[in-house]
Amino acid sequence: MIELALILPVLLMVMVGIIEFGRAYSYQESIQGAAREGARALALHQSVSNAVNAGRGSATVTGISTSGSCPATADPASPQYATVTVKAKITFGIPFISLGTKTLTATASMLCGL
Repeated sequence: MIELALILPVLLMVMVGIIEFGRAYSYQESIQGAAREGARALALHQSVSNAVNAGRGSATVTGISTSGSCPATADPASPQYATVTVKAKITFGIPFISLGTKTLTATASMLCGL
């Protein structure tokens, strides 16, 4: 009984830490997909607002920024890229340890006109 009382808090902290890490990794993958969709929309000559809306599709994000614009005709000699950066905040909660809020960032670039 004493061994269980000593080990159980540590075991629970490790389990919750693993779950929180998995949740953060899943969220990172989600915002990476959002950045990819936004860059794809921008590379296909859609408006910046359409790219931002495509980037907001599956993730709750705190900020989306775009850079690069795709001209109507793409010049193969000088390729241009559309880049979208997505930022999101996530709060970690492991018992007995305060980790606070972290900002996750994902960036995606795509060649214009493809």
